[in-house]
Amino acid sequence: MAKTRTENIAYAKSQGISADGCFAISFFRPSSAAAVQVEGIDIEAGQTLSIKQNVGDEDHSTYQISFANNQDATNALYVIRVMPIR
Repeated sequence: MAKTRTENIAYAKSQGISADGCFAISFFRPSSAAAVQVEGIDIEAGQTLSIKQNVGDEDHSTYQISFANNQDATNALYVIRVMPIR
């Protein structure tokens, strides 16, 4: 079984992020955060989009995060990656 570490990263602007060879990646939008899309998929308030690879496979994708231009809410998206230890 592979050894892993978990990374938690907060984002507050629209940008591309690399999966960087992770085994799994999740995108969590807090309930009070502005509307956000990941690769064109709406993440509802308080919900998580999770993507995992087959056993032994690594994700080297770049995911585009796009926040709505909403002055009434704060941009916030938390990304959790399960990374192999090398």
